[in-house]
Amino acid sequence: MNHAARLAAIGLLLASWTPSAARAQFRQEIDLGEISLSGETPESIILLWPTFSYRLARLMIARYGQPARASDHSLVWSGNGQWARTVVYRDSQRTGGGSRLEQSVAYRVPEARLEDLARFDKDIEADRKEGWLTVRADDEAENFLALNLADEVVKGKRTPRDAADFRRSAARLRDAGKSLPYFDRLLFVPLGSPGSRGSRD
Repeated sequence: MNHAARLAAIGLLLASWTPSAARAQFRQEIDLGEISLSGETPESIILLWPTFSYRLARLMIARYGQPARASDHSLVWSGNGQWARTVVYRDSQRTGGGSRLEQSVAYRVPEARLEDLARFDKDIEADRKEGWLTVRADDEAENFLALNLADEVVKGKRTPRDAADFRRSAARLRDAGKSLPYFDRLLFVPLGSPGSRGSRD
């Protein structure tokens, strides 16, 4: 969509909203001061995204600030929080697994542990060439949980089956309103962070 068409679509969209409808759809009011009509910004780009992707992108902007790159299809952060990279996709099909939040850490999985990692979760991507471990979900807390358990599998603290069982139990506890540190942050130090010991090979 070219810039003129985008501005026209944004105008129609804003004109059709009432404050109550906007609150019902997005659970928060849009700060029009953040939207530059003279050029594209991350906030103006995501206005035309599907509702879930819009909410997710707004949450990541609130948490980590402006992304390093923005396009019609994705927002990308580099070195945000404990993550080496965070990507929010407009469409779930772009991740191949139906999830819109992709997050990566610097982490080298020893070759001898790749099979165990795949048995725990075949969708966790271990890129040994780049030294990254990547996970995808629709929720950052789920990404924290998956990578914390992946780290325990790689270190031999849990078997793949134990880790899968724990993940199911943890999800039930979270649904019941209980909190676990596995959902809140990475419980290990990624490579390149203060206190890291370098390669695990």
